[in-house]
Amino acid sequence: MRIATILVLLAASLAPLSASAQPALNPNPLIWHGVQLGGEEVYEGEFTVDYATSTFLADGASAQDAVWLSGWEDRPGDGGGITRRYHIRLIGRKSVEPGKFGSLGAYANTILLIKLLSARLLSQR
Repeated sequence: MRIATILVLLAASLAPLSASAQPALNPNPLIWHGVQLGGEEVYEGEFTVDYATSTFLADGASAQDAVWLSGWEDRPGDGGGITRRYHIRLIGRKSVEPGKFGSLGAYANTILLIKLLSARLLSQR
């Protein structure tokens, strides 16, 4: 009986740790540079960056669903005529209404990067 009580107490004390591993997301909308953004969400997918591109394609999405990613801070080697592709996981806010975002307004939506959770370099050329 003592062991069962100890296990229950241990599980209860570890529960807040597992809940805090996933960052709390703010569901409230936001206006940023005149653009209405939705609540925070976790996104994961492929990000391509060079001197004129900042394109994010979520895992499982089709190429026409690519969005402009705002808020990326260049890493050493980004730009300068080099195109890099990353697999990233981030917390972000997506534009609510379609518009003209990115280079020459080529993207219907944008995601504002709030927090980068992970980034893995896939390729560079």
